[in-house]
Amino acid sequence: MKTGKPKKTVDDNYLIEQIKSKSCNDSLLELISRHSGICFSIGKKFLASHPVHLNELSDNKDWIIYSSAISFNQDMGSKFSTWLANNVKYFCLNLKNKVSKYVNSEQDLLEFLINKNNTEVKESNSNKSEIINAITDLLDKFKDENVKNAIYYRYLSNKNRILNYAEVASILNVTPQTALNWHNKFINLAKKKLTSLNNSTII
Repeated sequence: MKTGKPKKTVDDNYLIEQIKSKSCNDSLLELISRHSGICFSIGKKFLASHPVHLNELSDNKDWIIYSSAISFNQDMGSKFSTWLANNVKYFCLNLKNKVSKYVNSEQDLLEFLINKNNTEVKESNSNKSEIINAITDLLDKFKDENVKNAIYYRYLSNKNRILNYAEVASILNVTPQTALNWHNKFINLAKKKLTSLNNSTII
């Protein structure tokens, strides 16, 4: 039986079902082909004066479409294009508000995680040194090499930028979703560490 790209007459909902149930690469490629224009159109609207951020949107376009497909619920009554557009807008606004996309050392990574995941710590630097030391210890002692590799390649392997999940997945020879899961496993443990320290209880 021949395989190839899904026919264009197949609707978005069918493609999304295939991506969710079978991780169908052909369906994902078709969805990306159909909706890349939306990403670029919205990106030009929100990031016209930020060419660096436009490049970052371009780098993450496939991932945005993939993650939007995974999180899309057709029972909500909206079209996938509407859901995707909202996600792209959110991504663009985050880019505009982001202080820096560069992470050049382990300490930069830890600062990035602190600022991204714990508002209370971000607003108070009184125990930041203690937090950095604690999360450094967490990273050093993390037993899951897959998780450590996902963190390393995303934040530390490139001195100019943070790699997107598709790039990390390609390096580690896994799916983008797997790379995201490994990344989030560390983030969740880091959050627990931050919460514990912020309550003055050392793990």
